[in-house]
Amino acid sequence: MPAPQQQLDLKDIHLPDPVSWWPPATGYWIILAIIVICIVTFLSLKAYRKKYVIKKAALNEFNRIKKDFQSNPNQKKLATSLSELLRRAAISTYPASECAGLTGKQWLNWLDKNLPESTLNFSDGPGYLLTEFIYSSSQHANDINDLLNLCLQWLKQLPPPSGKNL
Repeated sequence: MPAPQQQLDLKDIHLPDPVSWWPPATGYWIILAIIVICIVTFLSLKAYRKKYVIKKAALNEFNRIKKDFQSNPNQKKLATSLSELLRRAAISTYPASECAGLTGKQWLNWLDKNLPESTLNFSDGPGYLLTEFIYSSSQHANDINDLLNLCLQWLKQLPPPSGKNL
């Protein structure tokens, strides 16, 4: 008869504790940081591009208006085109609530406020022609070049300092 088997003193298999979902492994933190950096970079580049695309488009439009005026000197059309261009550039670059509803002298004063130091200005200088040409038939050939230079100077200062932009 065989000898009774001796029972070994073995313990049951113990599984390790389940892996917790928090805190994530280091690799996940690195991936999250890369994603955040990519998003911030994308948004910054988009804002930067928007500012300078507006400036470039406005300067191109200004050159087109100037060329049209040189080929067909119509002062009323020039004043209307420049005024529309300045208004579109202002609304695209500054908060619309700040400049969209302004007309006449208030509009010219606002343009002066956002113009870097200059010997020419809109309210007291050749900028008054933006509002006068539209309603007047008088000729101001001497002031046309000053008006064009003033508008070009205002457009070149775009975009505004970062505290004033959208």
